Amino acid sequence: MTASVTDLLLDLIRTHLGDEEIGPDDDFYAMGGDSLTALRVVTEAQGRGLSVSLRDLLYYPTARDLAAHLEQANTEQAGAGQSLGAAASGAAGPARAGLLDPVDRALVPDAVTEAVPASALQVGMIYLCEASGDPELYHSRTGWRTRAAFDEKLFREALTTVSRRHPALRTSFDLGTFSVPVQLVWAEVEPRLTVEPADQDGPHTAAELARRWSAEQVKRPFDWSGAPLLRCHVVTERDSFQVALSCDHAIADGWGLGRMIVDLLTVYDALLRGVAPDLPELPATAHQDFAAAEAAALASPEAAEFWRAEADVPVLLIDPGVRTAAANAVGQHAFGLEPELLEALRSAARRSGASLKAFVLGVHAWTLGAWLGRDQDIVTGVVVSTRPETADSDLVVGLYLNTLPMRFVRTARSWAELAGDAMTAERRSMPHRAFPLAQIETRLGRPAFDVTFNYTDFHLYEGLGNLTALRADGWWVEGKPSFPFRVDFEVEGLEGGSRVVVDFDPDLVDPNQAEHYAELYRQALAAAAEDPSAPAQLPSVSRAVRA
Repeated sequence: MTASVTDLLLDLIRTHLGDEEIGPDDDFYAMGGDSLTALRVVTEAQGRGLSVSLRDLLYYPTARDLAAHLEQANTEQAGAGQSLGAAASGAAGPARAGLLDPVDRALVPDAVTEAVPASALQVGMIYLCEASGDPELYHSRTGWRTRAAFDEKLFREALTTVSRRHPALRTSFDLGTFSVPVQLVWAEVEPRLTVEPADQDGPHTAAELARRWSAEQVKRPFDWSGAPLLRCHVVTERDSFQVALSCDHAIADGWGLGRMIVDLLTVYDALLRGVAPDLPELPATAHQDFAAAEAAALASPEAAEFWRAEADVPVLLIDPGVRTAAANAVGQHAFGLEPELLEALRSAARRSGASLKAFVLGVHAWTLGAWLGRDQDIVTGVVVSTRPETADSDLVVGLYLNTLPMRFVRTARSWAELAGDAMTAERRSMPHRAFPLAQIETRLGRPAFDVTFNYTDFHLYEGLGNLTALRADGWWVEGKPSFPFRVDFEVEGLEGGSRVVVDFDPDLVDPNQAEHYAELYRQALAAAAEDPSAPAQLPSVSRAVRA
């Protein structure tokens, strides 16, 4: 049975990584797998009758090892009368009963189709926006050019179709009526679409008009008590049109907003061709499953203790006593990642038996230590996906993120060992990833970290290449991080290709020091790519003096 399971798993891994050369002993993550691709492999395997989890794939990342692990688990379960398939069907998802108590359910308006507790992250975002008075905070804005004729009736139909498809686009929040903050999904909402023609003889191009509309949205904070929390603006040209979106981050993370855009353009493309849109069916309970997972994590003493221990060391940069609730991260340094360097980093990650994310995260940890003159107890926040292990949950628009502390006990190691430390930390934290950051910080009595790291590879946009009636280009993205120092490692990003972006609050972090970090990280990435087995160091490192 192990051989057939190995073959099944290998086929799934090859399919989702798009590489028929992957063998049964190749590491899924080292071969390019990431958390969202892992989610598809795991949920499809569950659909084939295997009782497998994301944590299993993290600990047993080759098809052969994972099959052997499942075989052993199946043998141990046999005494209880379970098989691989029975165990899978019996673990379809966390229990969702009782997410709202009967008194709260009686208060839900008739026009609402779904009501679940708002997540801790959603509530935290709303609170920080209200407390800071900063309308740009958690206000995501993006735009692009669509190379096709604009038909307002068809585009509005496409926007309405996508709104009906995704509950998040019909969401509002109620923080006072119920015993807990609640996310309300309304049966119908009218999409907020405005259209203006480009002035062919005026001083502004269509792209400039779209960006001007985006800038004006910052002055119009969302009323989170009313749906929808998304606005769309179109500037028409002769043979194309500019689209600008303004979205409250509380309803969609970056992947979710990307999914909404891909669905919108897919539907509009179909309507232009006069055919019915062909979109896959969505899971019906993704947000309920996440809410249940968060509630279970909050009730877990093990999760609380795990994160206390992970973050119970001094923060790196800023005295917690002088840090405000939300940073004003308007400073930025960025550098591009040439294709040759990115491929060298992928190769180094494979040789290290690690994912690209883990490899560059390990380099980030070393850079922090070199920058600050510390070689132990480096804690950085890391953005992680919390999408539930529900089939096709990667197709859902929603906010399924957490930012959690990751502790590197020592950084005086090789680049490969640092990548291994990041992989080990991810495996250990997997069962507790739904535990809210706000609760970690409440228990610590201070921020858990002041540096965050975010790795993104939004490969879902590749699906736009299959459209035939339109093309999209000229992408731009705007928004402000809430942390005082944030490092984004972007793979094939929409706006600037592959690059590293360092955002920081210049009132809390010296701009010269932020630039120094960016330069150290650039050099460290090059050194790590050249020889991952070498000790983590640069030929010459001038260390920053901590203010």
